[in-house]
Amino acid sequence: MNMPSSRHTSPPVRGFVRPPSMLWGLPLLIMVSCLLLWPLGVIAVRSMRSDDGFTLGRYGDVLTSSNYLESFLITSVLAIGSTVIALLLCVPAALYLERTRTRTSRAISVGLTIPLSLPGIVIGFFVILLFGTTGLFPVTADQLFGSPIGQIAYTFTGLLIGYLYFNIPRVILVVRGAVAQVSTESIDAARTLGASAAHVYARVVLPALRPAVASASALSLATAFGAFGTAATLSRGYRVVPLDIAASFTERFDPQLAATLSVLLALITTGILVGVNKLGEAKRA
Repeated sequence: MNMPSSRHTSPPVRGFVRPPSMLWGLPLLIMVSCLLLWPLGVIAVRSMRSDDGFTLGRYGDVLTSSNYLESFLITSVLAIGSTVIALLLCVPAALYLERTRTRTSRAISVGLTIPLSLPGIVIGFFVILLFGTTGLFPVTADQLFGSPIGQIAYTFTGLLIGYLYFNIPRVILVVRGAVAQVSTESIDAARTLGASAAHVYARVVLPALRPAVASASALSLATAFGAFGTAATLSRGYRVVPLDIAASFTERFDPQLAATLSVLLALITTGILVGVNKLGEAKRA
């Protein structure tokens, strides 16, 4: 008589097998720690170092300086203003480009992404060629109306246009990717129920794009807050924080001041980006 053999299956041993996500995330964690957290820590320590030890006096000096406060204000207005304008222009454009697959739309799509491959100085030259003293628009206006209208290259408006050049491709690429994921069945169902085109976009399309709009806003803001080349080319009388950081190194030979400005800029940018991302998560929920 064959007795049933008892096979003892040992339970899986926990703690020895790491989930794949841990292995995949470890290189990223190491890279972030080495390339981001450690340099930020060094800059933060340097900003507080003095001959007598550590102090927060430089932060007080910066935060009570009208010149630096104006630089932070101008930087914030340029970043937020260019981001808002880019969203107003790029969300409708992304909807058109993604839903209209023609040669014209493809050519427009390629043209809008060209600024991604150009440094900020070249973008500044674009603005000068268009709106400088001898730019295309002022010269054309002078020939047509007898007045060089449009000489705005070195004004606040010219700076804003330069920042907008940089932000448009970043916003439109993110939003286009989200438009491709919008369910056409929801749109068709809304149209079948008699909803107008405006109602469909307001109640179906735009809510689906809110997380992508938040991501595009965060990317645009981060790029604008750190913009240097465009501001260096176009700023005459208008200072932004990246220029002040560079001047602290090259003109004042004060690395501690540059570190202080860098930490404050990082804190402001991080706070805004966290708020934007939280808004996108709330809308998604």
